[in-house]
Amino acid sequence: MPDPSAVSLARREAAALAARLGMDEVGAGQVALVASELASNLVKHGGGGRLLLSASGSGVDLLALDTGKGMPDVAACMADGYSTAGTAGNGLGAARRLSSRFEIASWPGRGSAVQAHVGPDDAADDTTAAVMVTKPGEVACGDGWALHEGAAQRTLMMVDGLGHGTEAAVAAREALALFAKWGGEPPAELVARLHLGLRHTRGGAVAVARVQWASHTIAFAGLGNIAAAVVAPDGSARRMVSHNGTAGHNARKIQAFDYPFGPQSLLVMHTDGMGGHWSLQGYPGLARAHPALVAGVLYRDQARGRDDTTVVGTRLEQP
Repeated sequence: MPDPSAVSLARREAAALAARLGMDEVGAGQVALVASELASNLVKHGGGGRLLLSASGSGVDLLALDTGKGMPDVAACMADGYSTAGTAGNGLGAARRLSSRFEIASWPGRGSAVQAHVGPDDAADDTTAAVMVTKPGEVACGDGWALHEGAAQRTLMMVDGLGHGTEAAVAAREALALFAKWGGEPPAELVARLHLGLRHTRGGAVAVARVQWASHTIAFAGLGNIAAAVVAPDGSARRMVSHNGTAGHNARKIQAFDYPFGPQSLLVMHTDGMGGHWSLQGYPGLARAHPALVAGVLYRDQARGRDDTTVVGTRLEQP
């Protein structure tokens, strides 16, 4: 049975995050109200679920995920006064009005995902979004990801420090620092630099995907269990090849492979905290939704729950 007290907890955590970001009293109140409405919706209609909060620019991103009955008619559910739980029916409409970005994906029998951004819509890149969740019981996340945007290309790097906890996080931070320094190099050469640079850490899995706009291809090089796929608008996915090994310890072969992509496609990358046998074809319309919703639904349905989990989606559209 969902715990109604979780709504108050969500409100407090959201307000605290807004305060840490330096939002004024009005902005923090709006964040808290949207968090309260989304959490209440999870309790009343979703059978429980998860509300994920993160900083984005100078605002707050909220992602509500449930596996409840879903919404048979999203537009009707958004209308003020519509309710199936005997309430005033203003919750989602109020959350939408207070958000600078707001989007819902829902399927009867398969639950819902709601994405909202409260505060200035000043995120540097709205074509890319991630869900990164630390293993239950840990305080440090051993995963990491970074994005570099250039005029002719977009480069996405992901790292999964070996194991989990503090030492895995040390390896992830080192990989991020190396990417910040060498991110302009070709993917295979960059993975080789990551391999050498992580030798003084416990190491981990690393992968680099470079989206090349002129050729409509992605050059991908991976070492270890980081998965990547090009997802077409119909939800079908073409998986990419990563070589066996552990960056910082053993790498028998480092090689990049090129993959074509078409219009309205999506690149998805994730660590092995999530199962790899997924498809978006069972979620009509999701492949064309905001990347935050894609990452959220994949996390919701595929996370193993025994490791750090990171999922990143980037829309393959030149900025």
